[in-house]
Amino acid sequence: MSAAAPGPAFTAAFVQTSTTPLWYATRATGLVALVLLTMAMATGLLSSVRYQRPDWPRFVTLGLHRNVSLLALAFTVAHVLTTVLDSFVSIPVQDAVVPFIGSYRTLWLGFGAIAFDLMLALIGTSLLRTRMSLRSWQAVHWTAYACWPVAVLHGLGTGTDTPTRWVLALTASCVAVVAGLTLWRLLRSWPARPVARAAGAIAVLLALVAGTAWLSAGPLSPGWSHRAGTGPSAPVTQSGARPTAGR
Repeated sequence: MSAAAPGPAFTAAFVQTSTTPLWYATRATGLVALVLLTMAMATGLLSSVRYQRPDWPRFVTLGLHRNVSLLALAFTVAHVLTTVLDSFVSIPVQDAVVPFIGSYRTLWLGFGAIAFDLMLALIGTSLLRTRMSLRSWQAVHWTAYACWPVAVLHGLGTGTDTPTRWVLALTASCVAVVAGLTLWRLLRSWPARPVARAAGAIAVLLALVAGTAWLSAGPLSPGWSHRAGTGPSAPVTQSGARPTAGR
């Protein structure tokens, strides 16, 4: 008796199992990229005030900032590639570069595309710094203050591991580091333009409050997967139902 051909259920199970390594690689590289981007942001804030100590020269901070930024870009590229190559959720390459054109979690994936594009611009202008005016280079690098929070929103909004305690703790730690250093930078230069510094400090605190409220009502609440925009690109399980991919 000849062996029966594998049915649809077997095929679906095989496809889902075979893509699991890429799916986990996507999540892992995304988290590592967030940590590295946070380190790049932190060292950038330190270098902006020319921070140095006898046992920590300024060139060490500048070198760390440059190298960590390149490493963050490398892991972000790996994150994008594994996302595009994995068939667990269909995300074309253009969705990873052009914001808000995809059908899967359009807003939150779009934030990731914006962060990726800003990273490319920041790294590209850094490599071409000697051929650019200081004012032009500084203008582009001001976008770093938008790149990091947009990347955090992308991770929280589209990440399937957001409710996981250690992932949430890791993200909260990254936010605490950048928020703390930003407030420290504002206080350090308080005598110069005190009104603008006070407005900046208030904006940081309000962003933390608003972000906490949104996180509680959004990614940490039941039904977030549906409200986030999990569309028809989500995979189908053996039973024919689409997995919720988290909450």
